[in-house]
Amino acid sequence: MRALCAALGLLAAFVAGCGFDESRPPASAPLPTLMPSPTGLPPATATPPPADTGWQVAAPGVEQRRLRVPVAGGETSVSVARIDPRQVRFSIGYAPEAPRSLVEWTRASGALVAINGGFFDEAGHSVALLVHDGHATGTSYHGQGGIFAVSPAGVVSLRSLADVPYDPGEPLAEALQGWPMLVKPEAGAVYDHEDGVRARRSALALDRAGRVLFIAAPAPAFTLRELATWLASSDLEVSAAVNLDGGSSTGLIVQSERAPERIEPFVPLPIVLLALPGP
Repeated sequence: MRALCAALGLLAAFVAGCGFDESRPPASAPLPTLMPSPTGLPPATATPPPADTGWQVAAPGVEQRRLRVPVAGGETSVSVARIDPRQVRFSIGYAPEAPRSLVEWTRASGALVAINGGFFDEAGHSVALLVHDGHATGTSYHGQGGIFAVSPAGVVSLRSLADVPYDPGEPLAEALQGWPMLVKPEAGAVYDHEDGVRARRSALALDRAGRVLFIAAPAPAFTLRELATWLASSDLEVSAAVNLDGGSSTGLIVQSERAPERIEPFVPLPIVLLALPGP
């Protein structure tokens, strides 16, 4: 018993000596680990990842690319999945009562690619319009934000709701809204408010060839203005882009043996956008 007390006393003294930072959440808080703890130094012969992998074929109609992008104070990693809508179909996943990890969404749907969706409230309900299998739920943004839409014929589009508002009568098979618009055709970067907030970011874009881009930046490096500026000036040939619900929701999965990607959200997701095999 005396030995146990002595051991506890030494442990208490060690903890007190290390100090306790009240700005950190308690150990019981259900928060994810932002960065894994290093397990040791990499081998001296380890090869650093390339600054740009280039486009790698992940599946029919799907290419994947990782690149390092200059940002204030250094550089950050960005992952992009480029998807040909002629070979892949899109579906909105929505489960406000039973949010899932992005891996679970991917496995359950058989998706080739999955990305987090738009913003949701504390109950998991979308704060904007969603359309799944022709059925609409939620309320459209007015005068702001953007809408990614798939027609019953499978034609995809991405437009500013300030320029072309949502019409409840327009036929849509699938649709997802985000905020704010980052890039517009012929206008380039359109989000110019600088708030200095750097966060994990995710975005949805169309390039000038009509391909869909799922974009994720997993480190808290971009402000929204910086993201818009980079997208417009990059070699991704972005025609239009809208911001998705980033931060802890940021996630991107590419199911592929040849060119996989797995960026995990820190929270279960009630809304996702899925790219499925087949036209």
